[in-house]
Amino acid sequence: MTRALLLLFMLAALTMPAAAQSRRTPARPPAPRRLELGIGGGVAGGLSLGTRDASLLSNNTSGSPFRLFATDSRLAPAPVIEGRLGYHVTPRLMLEAAMTVGWPELTTSLSADAEGAPAVDATESVTEYVITGGAVWRFTGPRRRWTPFVSGGAGVARHVHEDQTLIESGVDSYVGGGLIFPLGSPRASAPRSGLRLDARLHLLSGGVAEGAGLSPRGAITGSVFFTF
Repeated sequence: MTRALLLLFMLAALTMPAAAQSRRTPARPPAPRRLELGIGGGVAGGLSLGTRDASLLSNNTSGSPFRLFATDSRLAPAPVIEGRLGYHVTPRLMLEAAMTVGWPELTTSLSADAEGAPAVDATESVTEYVITGGAVWRFTGPRRRWTPFVSGGAGVARHVHEDQTLIESGVDSYVGGGLIFPLGSPRASAPRSGLRLDARLHLLSGGVAEGAGLSPRGAITGSVFFTF
């Protein structure tokens, strides 16, 4: 009888580890990658800043100003570099902050001189910093390699004139869209790396465009991104 009980206890001890292994919970999936870092470059389009008159107060009876000359200013298209930092709220929605740096030329045409001087163009180099915050919505779908998206946001544009003689700040808002091409598995909600193509319409108010209302310009950029 004693031997039989001892044998039963030995069998129970051998079967307990196997039963515990069978009740183990499956391994948890890896935590989703939330942060996205991108860097790239492209081209920002030209920007018309409007026409203005340089005038003096006159002492005539009508009180109308006396125009010395007229000015027409514009920013030329220029190459830009950009960096982005994003946070994936969901597989479709990402919040991001971006900084773009460009080096356009600012040209001001002087014409209609009161003394009959010929028209002349004055050109200077400008460094343009644009810092924005916005959101990206991805249209994910099965068996889709290229993922389209739309984006929008707003921020600050700062223009530093040549030799830092003048610094002007305005409000920059944008809407746009583009395509994302993952370099890893196309089924991953947040691939480890990929390529991104952006096309945006920017609206600048104030700053270098003071008095010109909302000044539109386009921009096209391409970048490579990594998720963590």
